Amino acid sequence: MTADGPSTHEPTHLVSVATPQDIPDILTLQSENQLSSGGTLSAEFPAQWFENVMKDMPIVIARRCGQLVGYLVSSSQGATRHLVLNQAKYRAYPAGPEAYNSGPLCIAASERGRGLALRLFDAQRSLLRGREGVAFIRRDNTASRAVHAKYGFREVAEFSHAGIDYLVASYRGEMQRDRTSS
Repeated sequence: MTADGPSTHEPTHLVSVATPQDIPDILTLQSENQLSSGGTLSAEFPAQWFENVMKDMPIVIARRCGQLVGYLVSSSQGATRHLVLNQAKYRAYPAGPEAYNSGPLCIAASERGRGLALRLFDAQRSLLRGREGVAFIRRDNTASRAVHAKYGFREVAEFSHAGIDYLVASYRGEMQRDRTSS
């Protein structure tokens, strides 16, 4: 899709739509960002789930120097219907039938704070124009809450599961985020 980066000689991010060949790298980044590894991802998905999702909706990825450094999943409500956290999300906020799951969003530790999450959201939005994206975020994940808010997500509901508080955040594909504070 696009490549950008600082005006220095620092390598740029290449943002594109994932293919099945990207799944091993997605799984590696996912593993590195699980709660058990000190990360903040709330769910772990197998390769088959990613493969099934990308047949239905886009997964946007970013690479720097050939290495996968970020991904943002788009999935239908049906693709996650079996997951307890998504069931709780849609009970707390009954989105319309065209709404999709925005997330998980995963950024390599080395790339955080460089605007990559916003670029992935831009790519997702360009592919799913006019549709509502719905995410859930752990209430204590202030970094994720901030990047979602910066992009234009509104916190619309909350729920608890297994003693952990979550927020439901929503945005419409045509919304414009505040680019003056990027």
